[in-house]
Amino acid sequence: PSPDQIYAEALGIKPEIAAQMLRLKGTEHSIKIAQAGNYPTLSLSGGMGTNYYTTSGFKADGFGSQLKNNFSQYIGLNLNVPIFNRFQTRNNIRNARITQENQQLALENTKKTLYQDIQKVYYNALNAQAKEKASQQAVATANDAFHLTQAKYENGKATITEFNEAKNNYLKSESDLVQARYENIYQKALIEFYRGKNLNF
Repeated sequence: PSPDQIYAEALGIKPEIAAQMLRLKGTEHSIKIAQAGNYPTLSLSGGMGTNYYTTSGFKADGFGSQLKNNFSQYIGLNLNVPIFNRFQTRNNIRNARITQENQQLALENTKKTLYQDIQKVYYNALNAQAKEKASQQAVATANDAFHLTQAKYENGKATITEFNEAKNNYLKSESDLVQARYENIYQKALIEFYRGKNLNF
């Protein structure tokens, strides 16, 4: 798949994108909370109480009797209409909107970073694939050269140094192929990781 296709899949599954989107959604609620400061508020309150008192030298009713006789209760409504609060509500709304804009920028930056990472992995995978193919060709060439030098050596047409050099080149090309193969597997697995698939080596 192309980097754009991988990116489209990654947007829906990457936790860092989901986290930034949730934070952005949270800023919408923060704006609404700040705007609520413009609305009137009505509060209901109520309470119950009693007391007991005694004064030295004076006769007083008993404890239970006083609690019963002094029992009181109240209920109240309080209406608060905001008229002027030194622009506190206006400033809170502006701050909440600035926070939302900053969070939007943070989300865009996270998306850009993700896309750059995907592009890097994609082109690394292409390079690894090309390197493996080149290594396969190098092994075939080194193999032919080694067998040719071996035949020359057996017929006295090549020295032991030439034989060892051809053999070492062949072994090195095989080692390079193994390295390129595993690099290719690793880069392909990274692409699958960004697509939300389980890594399977």
